[in-house]
Amino acid sequence: MDEIDTRLAALTARFVVQAEEFAIVIEACLVRGAWDELMMPCHSLAGRAGMFGHAAIGDAARAVEEAVGAGASPDEIRRLAAGLLDRLRSLRQER
Repeated sequence: MDEIDTRLAALTARFVVQAEEFAIVIEACLVRGAWDELMMPCHSLAGRAGMFGHAAIGDAARAVEEAVGAGASPDEIRRLAAGLLDRLRSLRQER
């Protein structure tokens, strides 16, 4: 493994850890109904996930962010967030 591969592997591992942290924040926002606070972790995930080959996570995070921004119902936001959390759990299991 050359230096670039080593660095990429470290960044990918770091993304997985951060994704787990984002999942905790997202779950807490859902429990509290803190929709505005939910946008930040979703925005960050939407931007980062694709860089590490996890486009589906990015798409799911973007859908939650857009739903909150559009004033979607709490039920719709929870439904979309549940899909995102399922994808994040799958990422954890891949490790």
